[in-house]
Amino acid sequence: MTISASTRCRGETQFAVLGSQFRQEMRPFSAALCAFFVCAGLAVAQVNPVRADPAAKNPVSGSTIALRATSTMNVPSEMGGAFMTPSKCDSDGNLYIRKFAMDRPLLGPVVKIDPDGKRVALFDPAAFSQLALDRADAFSPASDGGMYQIAQSGVLKPRIYVLHFSSDGSPSSPTRLDADFEVYTFAAFAGRNFLLSGVKRDVQNKDDRGHNFTAVFSADGRELAQLSFQPRAALKAGLKSDAAAHQEPQKEPEKSAPVLDLADAEAGSDGNLYVMRRSSPALVYVITPSGKILETLKVAGPRGSAPSGFHVSGNQLAISFWNEEGESQTVVVADAQTGRKIASYGDPAGLGSSFACYEANEGVFTFLKLGEGNALEVVRAEAQ
Repeated sequence: MTISASTRCRGETQFAVLGSQFRQEMRPFSAALCAFFVCAGLAVAQVNPVRADPAAKNPVSGSTIALRATSTMNVPSEMGGAFMTPSKCDSDGNLYIRKFAMDRPLLGPVVKIDPDGKRVALFDPAAFSQLALDRADAFSPASDGGMYQIAQSGVLKPRIYVLHFSSDGSPSSPTRLDADFEVYTFAAFAGRNFLLSGVKRDVQNKDDRGHNFTAVFSADGRELAQLSFQPRAALKAGLKSDAAAHQEPQKEPEKSAPVLDLADAEAGSDGNLYVMRRSSPALVYVITPSGKILETLKVAGPRGSAPSGFHVSGNQLAISFWNEEGESQTVVVADAQTGRKIASYGDPAGLGSSFACYEANEGVFTFLKLGEGNALEVVRAEAQ
């Protein structure tokens, strides 16, 4: 999702679902690019204000703890531009934010912002000019202070790369993967294996809408294991209770595009990846570097809401749920081993539409938004 104005395109749930952030269903690369050009002129370079007074319409219930802003910091280096979600953070409190670039919308850079609001690195996929990249999508902070990012060159015969940037933002070494599918979800294990999830299809066959494909690859690009997940049809019992929030038809068209298996992924302190699926309840898979699914955690949000983002910190998960009808956001914190809910936190003051980071030890939630003059604002909040 691109954070700019709350501009909508006809027939779309929300503008600027580019790369890995598909709310409802994956659309082919060419369709996504076409949708961008229809809407980009309307949306970029505008401010996305805090949604209109959600506190008045959605007071926090007694079972939900209200969050309050403890600090709001403008980031001067990031004036006048939209950014894309999800954002990430590392153990040192640095934020990794993917910028929207009007001149190359599928190849925007990622900026690294330290806790004081200073840009300390710029990770730009264009620096790998020898690869002739067409797009760069999901990214994952690296343990060395740098970053990994998934990228693609070519459409008919795509070449898939994992880009590695050094901590100062300089390009390090790309790894070409033995893969030929459209990747939308990506994360790196601590040991440098990679999880990729997306859609495999014959781009020359217009009737082939594709099928989901998820696999773990080694640091040198070899496929180690393919993963399979519970089919969407088997989740319909849960989806029916949240049909209004997901806006999914009870019966899918025969040739509909596949809904992505996985939405977002983050590395845990135990060396495994925690990977979220947008479903009701939210499903979080715990996956080992060898590709084994250890656990499937279920975390329920408020009725009528859908998971929109998540983060892992220590032994806790924090999942953001968005209620479209009520325009309200709730963050549910759960145990990362069992999925047991620890607490629910409400956002009655409109802290920010992008949930960027969670620090379990400090009990701090970080949100991003565009403020006055298109300035990027970092809002940190705690329980009231």
